[in-house]
Formats: sequence, C-alpha cells, structure tokens
Amino acid sequence: MDLTARRTARWISRAAWTMAAVGTVGGQLHAVARSLSHPGDWEEGGLNRAWQEPLSRALRPLFDWSDPWTVYVTYGKLWGPVCVAITLAACLVYQRRRPTGLERRLWQVVLGAHVVMTVSVVGDYYTPQLMGVMFLLGLAAMLVIGIGGMVLGGLLLRRGFRPRTAAALLVAFLPGFFLITEVTSMGSALLPLAWGWAIAAHRAAQPASSGMTSSSKSSMPDVSYAASAK
Repeated sequence: MDLTARRTARWISRAAWTMAAVGTVGGQLHAVARSLSHPGDWEEGGLNRAWQEPLSRALRPLFDWSDPWTVYVTYGKLWGPVCVAITLAACLVYQRRRPTGLERRLWQVVLGAHVVMTVSVVGDYYTPQLMGVMFLLGLAAMLVIGIGGMVLGGLLLRRGFRPRTAAALLVAFLPGFFLITEVTSMGSALLPLAWGWAIAAHRAAQPASSGMTSSSKSSMPDVSYAASAK
C-alpha cells in the first residue's frame, strides 16, 4: 500500500500529531488509574506517587466513576490508536525514504516490532483476558525497537537524515524507557517515539519540492528522506 500519496500522507501526519498529544495527556490519566488499580505501586513512595496521588485527589471524578480495574483498562484503550498512528507514521517515513541494503533490513526489523507492539497493546486493553501474554509480547517488541532503533537511528544520523530529532529520539528510546518508567507508566515510554515519528511524518508529507531529494549528499540541511546511495 502506497502511503506517500499526498492526501494519505497528510492524513497520517495529522493522525500522528493528534495521537502524540492525546497520549501525552491521556497517558498520565492512565498512569494514575494503573496505580489506583495496583495499590502496591505506591507503597514504596517514589516519583510516581509524588505526583499521581495528588492528581488522583484533584481529579477524583475521572477515577471513581467505576471500579479501579475498569477505569484502568478503559483509559488503557487510548494506547491502541496511539500505536496505530506511530506505526503508520514510521511506515510513511520508510516508504518516502526508500532505503536500500543494511538500512532497509534495519527498517524492516524495527517496523515489524512496531506492528507487534501495536498488536500487543490492542490485545492488552481490548481483550484483557489475554493481558499477561500480550504484556510479554509488548516487552519483547519494545526491546527490539530499543536495540534496533539505536542501530538504525545511529545510521540515519550518520547519513544526514532529517529531521535529526526523529532519529535522535529513536536512538534514545531504550534508555528513555527506563527513565520515563521511573516517573510514570510504561505506556508513556512510547511518547518520545510518538513525537519523533510525528515530526518525521510531517516532513515526509511535504511535497518533494519542499526540500526532499534522492541524495543525502546535498549541502542543503533538510533533504535526506531518500537513502544514501553509498
């Protein structure tokens, strides 16, 4: 399926930006709901409790409309469309870049892991009876994205990929995962990835005349969607 058609690319770009914003805000409601449904999360204090407990009191109506588990699973459903948007945005950038050789293989591994991650998140919250299996599947996918992303992101940076922010966030995904989960829920560890692909998809949705060429050797600072021919 060609995602680079002008209308399709713009739709994907807008969806990626929208879902990144939704995940940034709604993801914190989900994080609080998770802690309320898993009381042990707050027993040791820490950074999670420092902000989640006051927020749960301030926004009580958002968390006490049903039992804690139902609230947690309901808010968790927002990560499904977020992951779909992330994956579509990454696929758009891949198609626009047209990589070859090693870079192409790395893209395929990372994109495959994005698809698995999306399936696991949908399975987690839309079929809660499979949550245990889907959680492990999601962890494996995130590990592949983390390790593969460091290699792919580093290669993209070396080849002059633009926007560099997107490649840098891909490189930082794995270390960022551990830092973010010290403060909020695991779902929020996807947010740097969501924003990175949203930024890259916005560039990919622009007409070729806006600064994208087939060569990464140009002196222009923003012309690197096509893979290097080296």
